[in-house]
Amino acid sequence: MFGPTRWQGKATAGFVHVDEFGPLETSGGTFSANMYLILPPNNDDDKTQSMRPALQIWPLSIPVNEWEALAPRLRHLLSAQDAAGQVELRAALGDPVEVCAEPGDLVLFCVQRPHCAVGFGGEGIRVSLQCFLNFEGSERRIEIDS
Repeated sequence: MFGPTRWQGKATAGFVHVDEFGPLETSGGTFSANMYLILPPNNDDDKTQSMRPALQIWPLSIPVNEWEALAPRLRHLLSAQDAAGQVELRAALGDPVEVCAEPGDLVLFCVQRPHCAVGFGGEGIRVSLQCFLNFEGSERRIEIDS
């Protein structure tokens, strides 16, 4: 995949980011809904669409009372669009959870958690649909924001 990852070749680490910057709240949040329609084969020798990591998510949860002290540094790292900043961010975050997908899978996750799409090498394409879901508590309807 060439584009947000800015690297070509074998499966590459994607651009780690958040779509909404703020502390996690149990009373609400923004979620990404990703429907995978077509996925490339694992490699040039394997033309099947077997399970592969499509997404990495870091299970980061910063308590609200610690957020103010950490926010400036996190904002800088999460907005760094250079390779050195991404390397520093990945080192600080540790190992991600890798989410595998097959065509037809729907993956939901909180966009306040650092995440990235995993690039792929070789032939093939990835086609997916994505929208945001806004949850503002159990007394309100979930809103779809595409």
